[in-house]
Amino acid sequence: MSERVRNLLPGVTRRTVIKSAAAGAALVGTGALGACAAGGTASGESSSNGGGEKTADNPLGVDKSAALEVVIFNGGYGDQYGTEHVGLYNAWAGGQVATMTSTVKIASTLQPRFAGGNPPEVIDNSGADAMPTATLVAQNQLADLTPLLDAPTIDDANVKVRDILLPGAVESGSYDGVFRQLGYVFSMWGFWYSGTLFKDKGWQPAKTWDEFLALCDKIKSSGLAPFIHTGVHTQYMSTIAETMATKHGGRDIVLGIDNLKPDGWANDSMLAAAKAIQQLQDEGYILDGAEGMDHTTSQTQWLLGKAAIIPCGSWLENEMKGKVPDGFDMVVQPTPSLTTGDAMPYPAINGGSGEPFIVGEQSKNKLGGLEYLRIMLGKDATSKFAELTGSLAAVKDAGKTLSSPSTALKSVADASAAAGENIFSLNYATWYSTLNDARKREMANLTTGRSTAEEYCAAMQKASDEVAADPKIKKYSRS
Repeated sequence: MSERVRNLLPGVTRRTVIKSAAAGAALVGTGALGACAAGGTASGESSSNGGGEKTADNPLGVDKSAALEVVIFNGGYGDQYGTEHVGLYNAWAGGQVATMTSTVKIASTLQPRFAGGNPPEVIDNSGADAMPTATLVAQNQLADLTPLLDAPTIDDANVKVRDILLPGAVESGSYDGVFRQLGYVFSMWGFWYSGTLFKDKGWQPAKTWDEFLALCDKIKSSGLAPFIHTGVHTQYMSTIAETMATKHGGRDIVLGIDNLKPDGWANDSMLAAAKAIQQLQDEGYILDGAEGMDHTTSQTQWLLGKAAIIPCGSWLENEMKGKVPDGFDMVVQPTPSLTTGDAMPYPAINGGSGEPFIVGEQSKNKLGGLEYLRIMLGKDATSKFAELTGSLAAVKDAGKTLSSPSTALKSVADASAAAGENIFSLNYATWYSTLNDARKREMANLTTGRSTAEEYCAAMQKASDEVAADPKIKKYSRS
């Protein structure tokens, strides 16, 4: 371990590394990576206002003649896949009963309808204008999706839907033990680079922070900025810091942060991760002007060759469709480990089931909504989704059905396979909007040099403690 990395880890001894390794063998518990007004059913109850006969083809007992309304967030994944999925539902129903609209203004468009008791059946509740899921749950606006989990898959009557979902998908979509939200897309965070550039320069992706700093030195000496990120949407860098801290400290880091523990942010792993982020700023590795760039601007600068590495999620290729230079060959790698003694292995990734789909509790055809989700999880639907978006659906073995994947999609599939059970994410930003605001604000201070790593951790701990002490805020927990 180099001196630069050693200085990130105050108080780390062989004993603490061994203790961390024992505590963090395999963290599973993925959270929704994307992200309002009153009704409800108890866990396990049928979520329909009436239906049809249950058959092998119709295990949920849907009235196939009933209208079904789907609203898709037209963001990084576009909306064409929604049109395809609606077509599959109509083919199953035997008529043109399902319709779809798309928008980037989910909350603005749908909150009045929830308030009026007339929500759509299926909503892709994502984007900057997404409705706060925790608020919808608290006001009993979301249908219980448990019957979907217990239904057979569309492809194999002997396999239940719950058995094809990624590890942690049910946990991350559950509130107070009731499954309310289906994360449809496998999303992962990592460091992206041009495979062509790295090959031409003879650079190798770094697996540890030690290696990463050495790589940054090489890149900088070539005249290229080593790193770029979106300084406007600093939750990207927050996620990277949380990833490194979790890989270093193991499962206790996730539990501490999500469960609002007094040391959730005040610990050696989180401090070391914050110091690593601070190093990028202090050593001049970040492209000048990044603090004022939004996500698409920073991604465009990366594609133009102004910087070598960018942190982003697996939607990157599709989001930049039409702007990727020929022969760029974008590739993602797991976020580097802080040390060779991290609790979790290098292939561990922050990811899981993102792009949250919900069914309106007061919608007229709730069982049809559940059936639509069942069809979405079938092989025909997931294959079409990958083809159209360059992303994987959040089901096991999704990468095995790819025919001619791009370098980006193949690298995501390879990363998912290599991670195995070592896939994790944090839920606090979804559960507590004030903490999400704090993470953006404090990371902006850290990445611009306005605060130190110590100040970052202290500020985040203070924000967490305030949420924990506020009796007006409904609390959630994980174990």
